[in-house]
Amino acid sequence: METFILSSDSDDDCPPPPKRRSIEGVPKSFDGDKKMRFSFDVTRDIILEDSEAPCSSNNIFTPSFRRDSNKTLLKTPVSLRRRSRSMNCMTPIVDTINEPPINQVCSAFLQKEIQLDDDEDEKESSTEHADDDLNLRALLSPEKKKRKEKVEEVQNEFYGVYCLISRSDRPCYKNRCYIGYTVDPNRRIMQHNGGRFKGGAKKTDSRGPWDMVCVVHGFPNHVAALRFEWAWQNPAVSKSLKEKQLKKERKETPFAYQLRIACELMNSEAFSRFALTFRWLNTKEELPFPISCAPPNHVKLRYGKVKKEMSLVPAKSEDYLAMGECRLCGKDIEKLWGLVRCISQSCHSHFHSKCLAEHGLKNKNEYADQIYPLKSNCPTCGHFYLWGDVVREQRRIIKVSTKCAEEFRNKVVRKDLPHREISPPLHLKK
Repeated sequence: METFILSSDSDDDCPPPPKRRSIEGVPKSFDGDKKMRFSFDVTRDIILEDSEAPCSSNNIFTPSFRRDSNKTLLKTPVSLRRRSRSMNCMTPIVDTINEPPINQVCSAFLQKEIQLDDDEDEKESSTEHADDDLNLRALLSPEKKKRKEKVEEVQNEFYGVYCLISRSDRPCYKNRCYIGYTVDPNRRIMQHNGGRFKGGAKKTDSRGPWDMVCVVHGFPNHVAALRFEWAWQNPAVSKSLKEKQLKKERKETPFAYQLRIACELMNSEAFSRFALTFRWLNTKEELPFPISCAPPNHVKLRYGKVKKEMSLVPAKSEDYLAMGECRLCGKDIEKLWGLVRCISQSCHSHFHSKCLAEHGLKNKNEYADQIYPLKSNCPTCGHFYLWGDVVREQRRIIKVSTKCAEEFRNKVVRKDLPHREISPPLHLKK
């Protein structure tokens, strides 16, 4: 009795069995087969009796079974055949592997690894050299970079009353004047032209543009300046001018009328003893002063924009002087607010404010009527001074003392130290 073994892969060199059935759909030859599939529970060779099926390295995926000697190979029908499985990820074991040379095996990968190793070595060496350089620098120059010392400054006091002229196209506002008070004329004119939301006044909002024509400054404090402003705005009810009953003349322009009021105020008893300065900011609008009420002789006349003056607050002891004693009475000056000095650059005399005021009043024969003199001469060097300038210098000394170090609070700053001036913006210099 003959038995048959079904097999899907048969590439034996031996002649076919004597009785071989042809199955439809199964190829008769497997010469072009790439051997990329395998079957289970079948053998490819005729298994001899009492012998094991050969298991070479090329056929490790072909299971073998022990059968009878009289067996023939037959192909498995398509309906009974298992599906072939891809061998992309499963490759047969080969006895001898033809390995390529070492310099060609994964050459790109090896080169990248070598380059990475070289880069790491270079980085390590560079960091080591950098550390060495830093250590050498620390040994050679241990001092840190010095920061620029901040220079402390104080702004000199400025109290001014100004006059504006409207340049509006509307006839109802054109050539109108506005009187105001300020500590910074250059900033104030920009506020007026910027509108109410920029800090301008209600009466100047949407009535400009405005030009600042003149300013009166040199008041000892803001109270005196505000009194002058109110009297300039309200000449009919001011104590200084209501008796004169000043009224605008028929052919007089609005600014000419305001200029006449300002001159009357500078000649009034309340403001005639101040060391004031009348400054023309816009020379195109300059008018001659009224002959009947020209400004007093001691009032200074200046032209051009106002510059901020900044006084240096020194930090060195050699920039300060001791208060010392009064050159008139010979007693020590104990308080800084009681000290005044000559405004001359060459004179360094210190006085009690009371002693210098009494000396000036006696020289002008005003001791019975006034508290302080309008002008006088220094008892040490004979330099002419205005009392208002002496008081302004005293206030600058006190202001510097509030900003200096604690150890210099009871000393007087030297007068020959440089001052810094801040010019107005370019668009205001026209």
